[in-house]
Amino acid sequence: MILSRSFPPSPAPVLALAPALALLSCGSTQARQWPSLPGEKPEGCERVPAYDVDDMTADLAWLASPELNGRLPGSAGDIAARAFVAERFDCLGLMPLSGVYGFDQPFTSWACKETGNVIGMIPGAGIAEEFIVISAHIDHLGRDRLGANDNASGVTALLAIAQDLVNRDVQPERTIVFAVFGSEETGFEGSEYFMSHPPADIDPHRIVYNLNMDMVGSYAASNTLYALGTFSGTAGREVVSVNRRAHPDIEVALGDESDLSDNVSFCERGIPYVFFWTEDENCYHRRCDTSTRVDYDALSEIAALVGESSLALADSAADLLGAVRAGRDVCSDR
Repeated sequence: MILSRSFPPSPAPVLALAPALALLSCGSTQARQWPSLPGEKPEGCERVPAYDVDDMTADLAWLASPELNGRLPGSAGDIAARAFVAERFDCLGLMPLSGVYGFDQPFTSWACKETGNVIGMIPGAGIAEEFIVISAHIDHLGRDRLGANDNASGVTALLAIAQDLVNRDVQPERTIVFAVFGSEETGFEGSEYFMSHPPADIDPHRIVYNLNMDMVGSYAASNTLYALGTFSGTAGREVVSVNRRAHPDIEVALGDESDLSDNVSFCERGIPYVFFWTEDENCYHRRCDTSTRVDYDALSEIAALVGESSLALADSAADLLGAVRAGRDVCSDR
């Protein structure tokens, strides 16, 4: 998550990182075979429970490890982290998109760093030409700022949601896209690239909702999960209001707006959003943002809440496309 809309100066180069780490075990060879997917999955991809606290702790600790050194765009840590997510998408059996290399959508950042997004999807069974995008950014600042909460927490939650939806073995009505964006900290570069250079399978004018997670691992700091963008009368407010009842230990604050994360690339184009965020004043963009500070029990509950809300939107009978305001900024309710 960036501090303000004014873009910071380009980060200084960093040294090469430690040797790559082994990828963790992941999704399911038993998951439903979605249409057009390659039939064979890598070995060692067993089905595991979704939202398991131990598994999520391991994922986040790996992404926020000193070896990855903060996942600065273009660094060895960035490359390893994106490969980790792509391997997990493959194990889960998510569908790659046309024009994307495997699951990787490479681009060059404004600072001339070669980085990329990681994109996969579950095709819809009914209104497949409409898209729900679940997103989280993978980059951070490097230079020993490991970015556990910002935003290894969001990527970890996204992977758990993907695991849950695959485990259900039922296709949603709308297509669900899982988007892990690069170079968010320098001004939403990855999400902007995704929207301006969409994969051939995605019509950006038919993206009907963005559910974005950024800094969702510090619930204990204020005992509040903020669901920003849940303005009165929106479908996002309705589904979050319903699904939070299944998570009584998580206090959810509805309403308010945000232009400080990747949701901006969607809401500035008229696409409604929910941006999930927890406060972290003490360690925001500091070296103390490490995996030992993350509230893992709450992170698991938050991921489940976001996943259930995403599926409710994907299966909603409401005219979500009719609520998109193309060409209008809907980041606020004004």
